[in-house]
Amino acid sequence: MRSGELGIGRTGLALAALSAIAMCIISLLFRPVEIEPIEYGICLPSPDSWGFNHIWSWLVNTFLIALIALLLFLVNKTYNFVRTTEPVLVALFLVMASSGPWFTQELNTSVILCLANVVGLGIIFDTYDTGNATREMFILGVLIGMGSMVQYAFLPMAMVYILWALFMKVLRIKETLAYLAGIVCPYWIALGIGWLSFSDFHFPSLSPLYSYSRDHSEFIILLSAISLAIIVGFIVTFVNFIKLYAGNSKVNAMNLCVSVMGAACVVCILFDYDNMAAYVTTLYLATTVSIANICALWNPRESWLVTLLPSACYIALFVCSIVL
Repeated sequence: MRSGELGIGRTGLALAALSAIAMCIISLLFRPVEIEPIEYGICLPSPDSWGFNHIWSWLVNTFLIALIALLLFLVNKTYNFVRTTEPVLVALFLVMASSGPWFTQELNTSVILCLANVVGLGIIFDTYDTGNATREMFILGVLIGMGSMVQYAFLPMAMVYILWALFMKVLRIKETLAYLAGIVCPYWIALGIGWLSFSDFHFPSLSPLYSYSRDHSEFIILLSAISLAIIVGFIVTFVNFIKLYAGNSKVNAMNLCVSVMGAACVVCILFDYDNMAAYVTTLYLATTVSIANICALWNPRESWLVTLLPSACYIALFVCSIVL
């Protein structure tokens, strides 16, 4: 960065963290959204059906949001795929991830899927152009297999992870076989020890977004938040691509992994309406990376606005979800 005082610095990060904590607490106290438990697991109950005490469920979910932010920071510190010293990446993610009561009131798939994807990014980034990535691909497969047991939203990520391996130049026959074995492994073990039977398997039907028409304010606010993330993410990703394409090939590949993940979430939201919330936190993560790259690649003079403007929008949407 040109000058530390032009960015948000530690003060901005602290304000973002405090805002996130405040929104999570307000969501707990006011509970403006009633979440109806629906079975989305292929063979096991979904997270919202695990029957945790509400306070404990909220605490675990809040901890996981903070953990995702920490892992995002560590992954970027290790692989430097967003090349800026400004804490925009973590600050903006905390605000966006905490701005929806649908994702902060209790433990939910949206946060769990995002956590798995952050872990997956850290694993796949470590394999770039290596001679053997079978262990890493097997672990990624296990993530998908275990996750899909309790939520079929993990299944679309299976194709995303294959594309990650392609971008990281490790998509070979042995890695592909290791990945497939990893996906099958949790099911194989569960069936083998008698924990599950074939009668436990089911697959919920998909309902496209455009087949519904709702006037509920909660749905309109959620759709506004999703639309904002999609529009901003698309524009910023396109603008960033100009410089990423001409830069370091590894950095370009890592950011391409994140962009494809975000694009997959958009497609899933459009064609999996009933389960659309599962993909939103991961979409926010992808959008956050794109926005943070504005600071890294274009070095704007007033870089603090890059964080302030989207943060203000999502805090405003949060307020609307409480008031309306």
